[in-house]
Amino acid sequence: MNNKMASLLIVTAFTLILSGCASTAGKINRLSINMHKDDVRALFGSNFTAKASKVDANGNVMDLWEFYDAKQKQTYQIFLLNDKVSQWGKREDLKAFPDLHAPSYNP
Repeated sequence: MNNKMASLLIVTAFTLILSGCASTAGKINRLSINMHKDDVRALFGSNFTAKASKVDANGNVMDLWEFYDAKQKQTYQIFLLNDKVSQWGKREDLKAFPDLHAPSYNP
């Protein structure tokens, strides 16, 4: 009985360690268009920086969050429109496409 308990404890600890080591890049792959910002926050925890926010002429709220993956030395950006994911990617990749980097919403 003690061996089974010890094995269960080791497996549980190992699982927790692996889940805590999940990289930002791995989490980025779990994003989807229209995902709610609360779901994004649940996925990443507090490991993000709110970089910018504004309200357009139609009252749409646009937010930009950045996540840094220290292992990969990579910064990812997530754009939110009215609290839902509208686009995401590596910061330098989004800069290569100005229409993506600075999304415009028709007033």
